Amino acid sequence: MNDTRCPICSKGLLKKEISEFRSDFEDDQGRRHDVVVPDVVKFRCDSCGEYILDSAAESRISAVQRAEMGLLSATDLQRFRNKLGKSQEAIASLLGLGKKTWCRWESNDHFQSEAFDRFLRLLIEVPSNVEMLELIRTQKQEGATVGTRSDPGVFTFLARLEVTQECEKEFTAMLTTGKAFTT
Repeated sequence: MNDTRCPICSKGLLKKEISEFRSDFEDDQGRRHDVVVPDVVKFRCDSCGEYILDSAAESRISAVQRAEMGLLSATDLQRFRNKLGKSQEAIASLLGLGKKTWCRWESNDHFQSEAFDRFLRLLIEVPSNVEMLELIRTQKQEGATVGTRSDPGVFTFLARLEVTQECEKEFTAMLTTGKAFTT
């Protein structure tokens, strides 16, 4: 980007610099976070002083912010998806997400919420939960009836009771050992 005109002011030239990046941000639960990322490549305008980050710098910063919030990393998400043998579109469908949402999480463009991060950890730690999601997705696609509070006798997702019982056993074991509360 050397000798490139500044896209912000159109007057100055962008000059490469390497310095720390500081960020003060608020997470989805309203908590403030301060992060410092050392040795970030920036392209600063010699006229207006604004800077541009390349995609590598943005990815490093996002990874540090995600870690500061205690969220699964983009690499963790990709590893989980690959373990399931699913494409990005297939995992988005399984989880009930928009087609691009998972891709954005996995590429570090956006972060999953704290609530969804917890949900993903349940899927990672208790693989039978993935089976249950598959069953739910399949039955919804087939137009199966789902139970409501007014009709509690109809809950077709429990057609495979043994999967639900196995989930219960695994989750109870996690709670008993404390594994459910460690990251």
